[in-house]
Amino acid sequence: MTQDTEVWKQMFQELMREVKPWHRWTLRPDKGLIPNILKPGWMQYQQWTFARFQCSSCSRNWASAQVLVLFHMHWSEEKSRGQVKMRVFTQRCKKCPQPLFEDPEFTQENISRILKNLVFRIMKKCYRGRFQLTEEVPMIKDMSLEGPHNSDNCEACLEGFCAGPKQVTSLPQSQTPRVYSICKVEEGVEPWASRKNVCSYTLQNHICRSVSIFCCCVILIVIVVIVARTAI
Repeated sequence: MTQDTEVWKQMFQELMREVKPWHRWTLRPDKGLIPNILKPGWMQYQQWTFARFQCSSCSRNWASAQVLVLFHMHWSEEKSRGQVKMRVFTQRCKKCPQPLFEDPEFTQENISRILKNLVFRIMKKCYRGRFQLTEEVPMIKDMSLEGPHNSDNCEACLEGFCAGPKQVTSLPQSQTPRVYSICKVEEGVEPWASRKNVCSYTLQNHICRSVSIFCCCVILIVIVVIVARTAI
């Protein structure tokens, strides 16, 4: 994680500059962060993702789809400045007798996706804007995993923050999942897809109403004819 810190910082600042170019945001690692323990004015975002590990003792490699990444974020409107603290929970080798907790290794793609989700959450909580992106971007798993999560060697589980819902998508290598951009939607203007769905729904309702009226008229005519013949 240490060698990747600059990658996380640079990518995060680039994403924030795209949506808030005049505001300054910083990101830094903090191994002391604890889930749901927040200072006044701070907000939390956490995500479970896919990553690989390597034991520093025996060089064994393994992968996990339930790696917890925790963020605490704070926004100062007066200073137009925000800060994010990040903690990535570690895992240890299950083969070694006295294993050390190892930092996970993320792909560039998953780092980008984690930070896109973080930026979207910042925009939603700190700026209360409306955006086209309504769901989190799923993480990518580059190999199939078998067996249950190894909670005995997971730092998050051992500290009582058991791995949560899986947000990892397993896709064929040839298929590239779609990454949504974070775009603000002008207030009072719905995205084109939403307007199209509304129009389609309205048209369907209109057709159904017309068919119902026609059926009622036919039934009424049949009843009138039957009554008239009976009277004759």
